[in-house]
Amino acid sequence: MPESLARKRLFSENHRRRPWTGGARSRLLGGQAMAAAQRLSRPSIRPAVLGYAQFALDLLSVAVAGMISHRLVGEVILEGTDRAGAIWMGALCVVLAARLSGGYGFRLMRSLWRSVVVGGVSLIIGMGAVCLLLLSVDLVNRVAFGWVGLWVLIAAVAMLASRIALSVRIAVLVQTGRLEHRIVLVGGGEDLEPLLREIVSEHGKGRRMCGFFDERGGPRSPSMVAGYHKAGDIDDLVEFARLAKIDTVIIAIRGASQERIRELLARLFVLPVDIRVTEGTEIPEFSRKRRSHIGPFRLIEIYKRPIDGFAAFRKRVFDVVFASILLVAFSPLLLLVALAVRLESPGPALFRQKRHGYNNKPIEVLKFRSMYVDQCDPTAVKAVRRGDARVTRVGRFIRRTSIDELPQFINVIKGDLSLVGPRPHALTARTGDIVYDQITEAYSARHKVKPGVTGWAQINGWRGEMNSPEKIRARIEHDLYYIEHWSLRLDFKIALLTPWSLVTTKNAY
Repeated sequence: MPESLARKRLFSENHRRRPWTGGARSRLLGGQAMAAAQRLSRPSIRPAVLGYAQFALDLLSVAVAGMISHRLVGEVILEGTDRAGAIWMGALCVVLAARLSGGYGFRLMRSLWRSVVVGGVSLIIGMGAVCLLLLSVDLVNRVAFGWVGLWVLIAAVAMLASRIALSVRIAVLVQTGRLEHRIVLVGGGEDLEPLLREIVSEHGKGRRMCGFFDERGGPRSPSMVAGYHKAGDIDDLVEFARLAKIDTVIIAIRGASQERIRELLARLFVLPVDIRVTEGTEIPEFSRKRRSHIGPFRLIEIYKRPIDGFAAFRKRVFDVVFASILLVAFSPLLLLVALAVRLESPGPALFRQKRHGYNNKPIEVLKFRSMYVDQCDPTAVKAVRRGDARVTRVGRFIRRTSIDELPQFINVIKGDLSLVGPRPHALTARTGDIVYDQITEAYSARHKVKPGVTGWAQINGWRGEMNSPEKIRARIEHDLYYIEHWSLRLDFKIALLTPWSLVTTKNAY
């Protein structure tokens, strides 16, 4: 069975049970769990950020060392453009060699001597490429190779200094809890204790044990394991992970059946976290099956955070660059629309509305005001329909063409929205008397990534009024497809097709 169909089957009504949708709960998170979640609400520094920093430092160190050494040699070996090209080629060869050797991975950077060895080998490879370049242009003389030798010496000192500084910085960040991989366990009893103790013992490596959750009771799952109190059941775990910044959930239930794992995964699917199970557990056939380990314990990766690491960095660059360009390009239109809104009816040109953001957190989204001030509906309790008397004449035009949403490029630059992603819904958006998150239990899974100005559902015709549960489910299915199949190419495709979708969609009023 194809992976996408297997995933869709997993999250059908038969496999879901009591997922948290963001609505009111019958009970609150326990006091200790709530206090722990609040302590963990501040995000830790992503290890990938340190990798990017070391990459940039190496690139600049080697390039600057090449310029300094050329000046110190005292003779012109290569003229301006050729010299700059050779220097940057050498620098790129060094960082690419280090990248291919895993030199910017957190595990390697955490070990100073391994980081120094990889850096040294990469420097030799990069400088070897420069020597080959000099040979190809017949610059084989003592001065040229003297330049390369001095370049290697200066670059080696700079790279060594940056690695020592980064190693010290990593130790400080780990010690203060600013750089850590936060883990939550599902399970209990004696089977859980060895893994729990192993995670605690690896605190110095940047791992943090944040609690364990289990629905079982009695002797099989006592309320305390290895000094840690049980924080609650699976519903509590979902709420806990919403409040805290958790990285990984590990299901550690010995002998759990595949059906039990499926049930747990269906309820944890809404979270933007990595999900792993201990080896030996029956796993669904669609699992990623990538292995990892914590000490002697081997883990199987079931789900990975949808957009993480370098992918998140690339998406953020894409968002900021294109949102800035579009904001400048549309600035005359923005001024004209703001003026038209103010002239037709009194009140502000912009309208602010609370909507669901990443990980279900509320964000404030900007739009041009399309209704009369005294009839605006910031809670979106009553959906706008064809011929709605609350909408102004200018409002009908800007809503039909989606010009009212152009100010959301500001939200993109701020980081609340992405350029492409599931469209954010108002906190109490509804179809008839039914709130959106009560229509389908997979609703909150669309919050695993940042919402977007446009999305896969919108270019496929699911834009505008959603006046039936079937339409809401169809939109959510498209949103989940986007999350599962995200790529920068898909973002480009959606962005390019959005203008056409604005022309062809008929149900936006």
